[in-house]
Amino acid sequence: MSGWAGQRNGLPFPMRADAQDRSAMTKRASRPSAVAPAKAPPDDTRRQILNAAAKLLRRNGYASTSLRDVAAATGMKAGSLYYHFSSKEEIAETVMAEGIDLVRAAVKKALAARPKDADPLEDIEIAVRAHMLALHESGDYASANIRCFNHVPDEIKQRLRKVRERYNADWRKLINCARAAGRLEPEIDDEALRYGLFGVMNWTLEWLRPGGPLPDQLGAMFFKILFQGAARRPARD
Repeated sequence: MSGWAGQRNGLPFPMRADAQDRSAMTKRASRPSAVAPAKAPPDDTRRQILNAAAKLLRRNGYASTSLRDVAAATGMKAGSLYYHFSSKEEIAETVMAEGIDLVRAAVKKALAARPKDADPLEDIEIAVRAHMLALHESGDYASANIRCFNHVPDEIKQRLRKVRERYNADWRKLINCARAAGRLEPEIDDEALRYGLFGVMNWTLEWLRPGGPLPDQLGAMFFKILFQGAARRPARD
């Protein structure tokens, strides 16, 4: 799967079925091994359903998540879900689209105050760090999007591609600005760079564990590796 980096599928790597919650990285408690009924005020039932569905989709995948599972996780009867959503497909599509939109909104907010004449490479670093923070704050939603994309019905996949493409366009614009400013080496392919960025960022949903680097720190490190290099330069005499 390619995360949000391309139109073919999800990330360019498999998602493990036992993906763990990364919310501890943002100082929130990690989720229990089983999905317990979520607690929410009566007027927030729709959000309660989506939160539970995101956890289930992330943990079990699309095919193995049923409306009955979602209902049990929210302490509701399966039939009650139809007051809020028409089908499992609608729930899954809503979760997955939010997984993209939440991250996109965080990146746009982080860049909103930047002056028009700002260094375009600094803009990319800010975007990388904002993406990483939002990715792990919305871990269930973002991971559900990445994991389940290849398994939803084609008509849903087509609509989700449009959501992904909006975010892809944001990153193409950032890279194009850096290219126009002469800040990228001529032999670097812009699309390969974008795929590489999404790959290293989104894959952290699989390997980043509590006690490891904070998402923001990793974002700064990834930027340094990709744009400045990891090799230590030899000292000059």
